[in-house]
Amino acid sequence: MMTQSDLEKAAVDAVTDKLNNLLADYHIIYGHLHALHWNVEGKLFFTVHREIEGIYEGLAEDIDDVAERILSLGRRPVTTLKEYLEMTSLEELASRKYTTDEAAKLVLKDLDHQISAVRGLIEVAGEHNDEGTADFGVEMLRKYEKTRWFWSAFSD
Repeated sequence: MMTQSDLEKAAVDAVTDKLNNLLADYHIIYGHLHALHWNVEGKLFFTVHREIEGIYEGLAEDIDDVAERILSLGRRPVTTLKEYLEMTSLEELASRKYTTDEAAKLVLKDLDHQISAVRGLIEVAGEHNDEGTADFGVEMLRKYEKTRWFWSAFSD
């Protein structure tokens, strides 16, 4: 069985590249969630406002976990907004009013992005026999799929 220190440099590079991309995405999504939390309006304001807060609080923990996973592999996590924006395919959200329906759709879109990105991480980790990172990704994937199911049920 391989330990982290037994992983080849190319494997660690590939996995930490995926983790850093995930970290960049998460920071942009964290900004999205705050934009929605602060600017949502409508009849379901209290529900959506509170639920979005719960998501970004959980995402803050995930951001820390991703950075710590990168460090545990012997690499450094990206830390600047400039790096995040260069690495992500996501666009920032404008500071404007969002209806509760718009907010729910945007949350679902970001959850879909997260699910896809985590699946990519699991795939790369598996290709490089990094079971620790693959398991780390599977745990996040289950959480995001459940959260997506909740929001999907809410927005239909």
